[in-house]
Amino acid sequence: MAGTHAPGRPSVPSGRATLRAALPVAVAVLALHVVFVVARAALVGGLDGFVVYDGRAYFRIALDPLTRAVSDHGITFTRPAYWQTRIGYPLTAWLGSLGGRHALVAAALVVVNLLAVTGIALVAACTARRLGRGVWWGAVPALWAGFLVGLGQDLTEPLAGLLLLGALVLLRSHRHLLAALALTAAALTRETTLLVAAAVLVVSLVPSRGRRTAPGWWVGTLPLAVYAGWRTWVHARWSDLVPDPTSGNPVGTPVVELVRYAGSAALHPLREAPNLVLLVPTLLILVLVATALRGGGPAHERLALAGYLLVLVSLPVWDRGQAYLRWGCEPVLIGWLLLTGRPTADIVRRLVVPAVAVVWIVTATQSVAYPLEGAWWTWS
Repeated sequence: MAGTHAPGRPSVPSGRATLRAALPVAVAVLALHVVFVVARAALVGGLDGFVVYDGRAYFRIALDPLTRAVSDHGITFTRPAYWQTRIGYPLTAWLGSLGGRHALVAAALVVVNLLAVTGIALVAACTARRLGRGVWWGAVPALWAGFLVGLGQDLTEPLAGLLLLGALVLLRSHRHLLAALALTAAALTRETTLLVAAAVLVVSLVPSRGRRTAPGWWVGTLPLAVYAGWRTWVHARWSDLVPDPTSGNPVGTPVVELVRYAGSAALHPLREAPNLVLLVPTLLILVLVATALRGGGPAHERLALAGYLLVLVSLPVWDRGQAYLRWGCEPVLIGWLLLTGRPTADIVRRLVVPAVAVVWIVTATQSVAYPLEGAWWTWS
């Protein structure tokens, strides 16, 4: 069959048969997210209602990617260097809005994320097909609710997720230059993706007979170096206007914050019920994803997955579904890819599917009217 490869060796989508098989998955994922967008737009007063919190900053930057105005268009920057460092998403929206035309920017931000989620589904379905799985298994990473949060609030996760998944698939097919470029673009969209670049670099420096085709050190170094240069320049140009706010390190002792929240939630079960309904299946998914660490697969993927899971369980985010779902985007993508390549993971894959569906549905109902004040079920 055209476009097939040996087991364990996924590639960039190619071949008409693979693409034809994957298209229904992408169309279904797109349709589902369009329904969410339409419903949310109706409840919050149009696509401008998606421009909330961090999304307001990306809206500003999409109007003028290299702006140095602290206040403009009714929006005042508090952390401009932080947001402008994540230039990938607003810059893409700037291009999509024909150079930052105000009337088009809100729509461009939503369309970019819609296309990104659809792209994740398409790449994932093609990859699943080549690894001998059903194409509908490719809908799983696209339906991770962290991307839905990003879509609903004009955030960076969907585009960063597409670039990261593309980079991982390119690395598996030994297209190292393209993978390095995709990783660089991902880093300039959301710096948390740099953990994959760091893992690639670390693995490349460890001698091993079984990794002759492993990515070279430069594949991990390029995104790290480009991001460091861009971040330094952006922070320097804002330093005399809006200095970086001082903030503590949010990463603490692993699992402590999760246990602390569980204790608090046990004392107030009714108040915390909306979050617990979301948190319990999310934790199940993360545990299932963690099982991918035991099997085979590229060493840089397993190292990056371990790093993401360690960071996530060390963060004080468990009382806020928006936070832990967004932090879960990278580990779910990597874990999904590792599980796809494991022939013995059928039981795990069958458990992941309904859990992801439950989390997506709960997230959609809780976030569709966000930020509706005073509602028990809706995030405030």
